[in-house]
Amino acid sequence: MSSASADAFDVQHNVRIAARDGVLLSANLWLPRAQSAGQQFPVVLEMIPYRKDDWRYEADHARMGYLAQHGFAGCRVDVRGTGSSAGVALDEYTAAETQDGCDVVAWLAAQPWCNGSVGMWGISYGGFTSIQVAMQQPPALKAILPMYASADRYTDDVHYLGGCKTVSEMLGYTLSQIGMNALPPVPAISQAGWLPQWRERLEQTPPWVLNNLRQQQDGGYWRRGSLAPDYGRIKCAMLLVGGWNDGYTNSALRMLQHCTAPRRAIIGPWGHTLPHAPFPGPALDWMQEMVRFFGHWLRGDQNGVMHEPALLYYETAHSAPQAFPVQLPGSWHATSAFGAAQTASATLWLGTAALCETSPAQAGVAYYAHRPAHGTHAALCWGPGGLPTGLARDMRADDALVPGFSSAPLVEPLRVLGNPRAVLFISSSAPVAAVVVRLSEVAPDGAATLVSTGILNLAHRNGHGQPQALEPGTVYEVHVELKGIGHQFSAGNALRLSVSSGWWPVLWPTPHAAHNQLHWGAACPARLELPLAPGSEPLPVLKFTPPHLVHGGSHIELPPRYEVVEDVLADTVTVRVFSGDRSELAGGISLGVSEAMEMTAHNIDPAHVTVATDIHYDLEQAGQVAAVHVHGTIKSTATHFNVDLRLRAAWQGEAFYERAWVEAIARDWL
Repeated sequence: MSSASADAFDVQHNVRIAARDGVLLSANLWLPRAQSAGQQFPVVLEMIPYRKDDWRYEADHARMGYLAQHGFAGCRVDVRGTGSSAGVALDEYTAAETQDGCDVVAWLAAQPWCNGSVGMWGISYGGFTSIQVAMQQPPALKAILPMYASADRYTDDVHYLGGCKTVSEMLGYTLSQIGMNALPPVPAISQAGWLPQWRERLEQTPPWVLNNLRQQQDGGYWRRGSLAPDYGRIKCAMLLVGGWNDGYTNSALRMLQHCTAPRRAIIGPWGHTLPHAPFPGPALDWMQEMVRFFGHWLRGDQNGVMHEPALLYYETAHSAPQAFPVQLPGSWHATSAFGAAQTASATLWLGTAALCETSPAQAGVAYYAHRPAHGTHAALCWGPGGLPTGLARDMRADDALVPGFSSAPLVEPLRVLGNPRAVLFISSSAPVAAVVVRLSEVAPDGAATLVSTGILNLAHRNGHGQPQALEPGTVYEVHVELKGIGHQFSAGNALRLSVSSGWWPVLWPTPHAAHNQLHWGAACPARLELPLAPGSEPLPVLKFTPPHLVHGGSHIELPPRYEVVEDVLADTVTVRVFSGDRSELAGGISLGVSEAMEMTAHNIDPAHVTVATDIHYDLEQAGQVAAVHVHGTIKSTATHFNVDLRLRAAWQGEAFYERAWVEAIARDWL
């Protein structure tokens, strides 16, 4: 264990915490300096697999140092088998990992400098972890702050959306994690014998993507670590933080609506980025809100935080479509009437190319073919996080190729809060097909700004655990939930609902060439249901300037790339993306990360899809370099996903370890 000092707090590195099975977890601690003998502090814990001693150290030091300056001890733990912790990372969110969280909570509460109260927070993976540990109800865990996290690992994560397989987010996370998990412990921490430890980790750690891809239907694998549907399992207080442009928006809304423990939620316009430095803006000093929340629940501060409205949200307003806006127009609102008390809704009915205020008497049908490579004007992924994964561009080009239904220009603004729902009547010539529903706001000049999207594998129409083939010619009533929104449609603009069969490269195309039909009329009352926003309550005092953070190194982003290439002769669409960064820390530690993805879909043969990724990590300390390269390809046929993963690790420029995983995984109603 080593220590370092900073103003008002001390940092302890590589504190070893023994789990119940003897595995030693590695923690960094940020401890406020006691102002009196025996002074004790509450603790805020974060547990993630993202390397606390190099890649995430700067960010950890900034946030945990801020908490220490405000009277909280901070604890950052690498989950077992990652970073500087021992053990093996067999999969994400394992039962052992969750129990480790309970062990760490108990250990922290028992420390002489702790007042016995522990909170957990985390963005993305760490938010999942906080929810999963809270489900176990460890006595010392008093409150959690999950940011951009999921209550349902099947419906609301990067693996499957609406029962469809993801592409861009699968590559960007689960394949990238092969490289992250293959990195060694920081040599200075492991000291003697660390090379054998590294080899052991390489030999024992499987690629998480294989488990994710084998489990194509909802069931026990995905229920493990999912709060839904039993939301009452969390008893401690919650502050839920979400973003309308993030991928986990729906979980924040559902937990606010269905959980029974004390809870509040803050939802901004943000993607998968921290709210004090977000994409897109405007920013909010969420760390001030974290201090107020944890102050109340961990040390009894009487600051009125739980008397404020249950939902604080940014209501976006219309703006011209732009992939990388600095800020979205809109305004902050507060309400305690979201959920059960929110009953008002508006319904628009599908007619011939129109969204109507009354149900049309005349029946109609729209015919559309399966377009596997359709949708590239929408965002690159379900939950963008800044460059290169921006927001949607002008949707006119995509909408022109599929059935679209537009309302008359609005006479007055329309405020919507929650999850819109499309009720559709669809038939298909294929046994497996998907439907993608997009809701856009159309300006008088025709520009279409995407507001929300809904996805459903039609074979999953009766549930994600019991797929059923579509019968050709049979018309099915299906309900498609769109992503939650807080949005005001402007007077003079129109609403447009478009219906397609795919979203490339977000979704893996269904494998069959298909002719689809969308029906409406008295016998097929297709419609769009919009939950209306309740009246606003007075806003609490908010801080929009950034928090003052301490820094522990530097973080440099590499120039990103994002291009869409159409091959006219082959009738394919290829999307290429590159991103990377480098972290530099005191003591000569640096970590470089880069990933290049290439994804190709074929319009003529929907079953034929090829995706590939190249991932590079290089960890350097005192002139010694450990490098990891992962090359992964997944190619599909009508019946299988053919996976080929290659891992190479090098030490000081020399080959150290190589391994390949080659597997054909049957498509299961995908």
